[in-house]
Amino acid sequence: MRRTPLRRLGLVFAAVTITTLGLSVPAQAEPDTGTIKGHLTSNGQPVAGVQVDTYGDSWGSALTDADGAYEITGLSPGPYGVVFRAPGRPEQFAYGATDWGSAAEIPVTAGGVTTVDDELLPYATFTGRFTDASGEGLSVNVSAISDTGQTSGVWAGDGTYTLGVFPGRYRLQFMRDFEEPQWAPGARSADDATVFEISAGQTVTVNETQLPVGSVAGQITTADGAPAPGVRVELVDRDGMGGPLAITDQDGRYRITDFGGAWRLRVTRENGLVQWYPNTWNEKDAATVTVTPGVVLPIDQQLLATGSMSGHFTDAAGAGLSGVQVGLTLSNGDSTGQWTYTGEDGGYTFPELAPGEYIVRFDGTQGVDQYARGKVTAAAADRITVTAGQNAVVDDVRLPTGSLTLRARDAITGQPIEQFYASFGAQSPNAENGVISMPAVRADTYQANIFANGYLTTSATITVTAGAETSLTFDLTPMARLHTTVVDRATGQPLAGVCVLALELVAPTIGDGCQQTDASGVVDIPVESGKRQLFAFPEGAEGYGAQWVGRNGGTGVQPRAQVFTFTAGTVTTTPTIRMDRAGVISGTVTSETGALSGGTIRVVDEAYNTGGGFGYASFEADGRYTIDFLGPYEWPLFFKVDGHAPQWSGTTGNRLLADKVKVKTGSTTRYDYRVVRGTAVTVKMPGKLGNGYVAMENAVTGDFAGGIWSEDSFEHGATFRVLGPQLVRVRWNEGPEWHWYGGPDREHAKTVLVPATASKVFVLR
Repeated sequence: MRRTPLRRLGLVFAAVTITTLGLSVPAQAEPDTGTIKGHLTSNGQPVAGVQVDTYGDSWGSALTDADGAYEITGLSPGPYGVVFRAPGRPEQFAYGATDWGSAAEIPVTAGGVTTVDDELLPYATFTGRFTDASGEGLSVNVSAISDTGQTSGVWAGDGTYTLGVFPGRYRLQFMRDFEEPQWAPGARSADDATVFEISAGQTVTVNETQLPVGSVAGQITTADGAPAPGVRVELVDRDGMGGPLAITDQDGRYRITDFGGAWRLRVTRENGLVQWYPNTWNEKDAATVTVTPGVVLPIDQQLLATGSMSGHFTDAAGAGLSGVQVGLTLSNGDSTGQWTYTGEDGGYTFPELAPGEYIVRFDGTQGVDQYARGKVTAAAADRITVTAGQNAVVDDVRLPTGSLTLRARDAITGQPIEQFYASFGAQSPNAENGVISMPAVRADTYQANIFANGYLTTSATITVTAGAETSLTFDLTPMARLHTTVVDRATGQPLAGVCVLALELVAPTIGDGCQQTDASGVVDIPVESGKRQLFAFPEGAEGYGAQWVGRNGGTGVQPRAQVFTFTAGTVTTTPTIRMDRAGVISGTVTSETGALSGGTIRVVDEAYNTGGGFGYASFEADGRYTIDFLGPYEWPLFFKVDGHAPQWSGTTGNRLLADKVKVKTGSTTRYDYRVVRGTAVTVKMPGKLGNGYVAMENAVTGDFAGGIWSEDSFEHGATFRVLGPQLVRVRWNEGPEWHWYGGPDREHAKTVLVPATASKVFVLR
């Protein structure tokens, strides 16, 4: 059965997992809904009292009866998954699947009944008790985590637990409330935990004693000294990662338990307003809090006094405009995370704000796109001062608007294009039935881009006049098209499921998805015009290896790939692509820091603003990885590890200089790699109050050298890691467009040298 659609149902399933027993379902399905029913057995015998849940476009739940039968009605038509939760056993999915990713797709039709019978899988059991040093049982969440990431868990209210798992290798994690977890036996990390191998029918007893802990405890009070309940008090490390936490009780009291270490203390109100110990708004002024096992560190904090802001947003006639988003940034452009919407009368309020200077932005429907008061840029916006104990009133009036209608047509045939979208200013409207109709747009002149699948992006100037209607039609040029056939090199048979990507010669990247070859091995896809190289990836052709397409077969080295020229509006048919069988690269990634949080290994980097792309291998904290999708050629490997600079095998930022790893069909090549942290680079751009993504790329290849999305302003700066020494170019996005330091594009941008030092600050003017 097809399995892929169920992957998109993961979030739905996550919601279902927290459902409780006793859910009521309709007694009989409505004509426009369907039913799933069946029987559940174990060793051929019916099993009663098992919770059965469905997840998909809708959801339902039932319990099996004495005959193992269940029935779930009232399900909207569509694909579903079915999960069985038997007490004392691990949850399983139809049919005989151990996780939702491999679960079967169960079709439900209107008025139809789908039968899903299943058999419970063999299982094993962990049992034991979690206690303090005196032997007293402690409430705890117990999780068994397999080598493949599969997890089973149970809550032990008195510390005694019984946990069903499928046969395999597991580490046991014990976690109390918001505290840091510990691992059996007596380990602070998964790396130091014992791996328990357990077989079907086996019971393994694992008792665990809580490690020695220290704590931070105290009371949080309001500015006037009253207890402050519901406040989040959290330990935060120097890298900004949150640790154990607590929520204050009705008396404002809290207690945070930890194994020990150096932290900072963050205090967050229910409205999201953050302050730091000792009583400061500024994170940079936060003090170090040292937790020592066996010691209670008393820390009381008083919520700092705040001011407030309120106002009304109206049209020119004074009528309030509802549903307008009101957002606040600091006067230097840094984000506050504070936003709200105007009410029916156009009113809004921020009841608690840290004293300081703010910029107020209004945007949303009804043509609203401005800053207070009546300004169109953050630089020109009024600076609003908020004082403790005072309310700042910020009223504003919507700037003049006009209406805008946009259409698009094929530049060659003249036929209307039904589906397209535009991007200009803060707007990104989509066409409906071939038309973008906007009754209110702030009067101004905009630089716009028009997009449609299969067409080149078109840039245009749009001028909206106050009180007038502007109607424009754009001619879009069809993209070039690539037509090719993919076959098995050994047999010459057509090969389905292969992605053929036409990538740029400089800075090639892979996006989220692709169109795969069909059963005849053929693919026909739109391509950007210009010079391109082809990368063939076996996304749906298991057992075959990726390749850069060369003149005489595949290669793993991009410069050896053949270059093709594509012309807009024409079809280019390329020679047949012949795919080889894959080999395997495996090894272990380590760090000079001694700690890894996981990462990815690629041969072509992911495109910006994708969900990760495809064609990569992941690894967790243990650093172990396996790549099984590469053809039998030499390959450079690209390592992206949290907290480290992106780098190619051989410790370089340039793929052309990288070490090549030889892949052999049907065998495994071992390649271990030690990542280095690189230089902590800070990029500041004085006078730029916007924010967005800042990146550096290798000046020779265009390979990604490092970057980060910054919530703070460009003026404040963005910090990320780059491998030095390396010549790079700097780019950032401000709105839909990329901007380059020192030039209009990549080719003309300035190069800067990142040194091999601990840190480096670049001030770009």
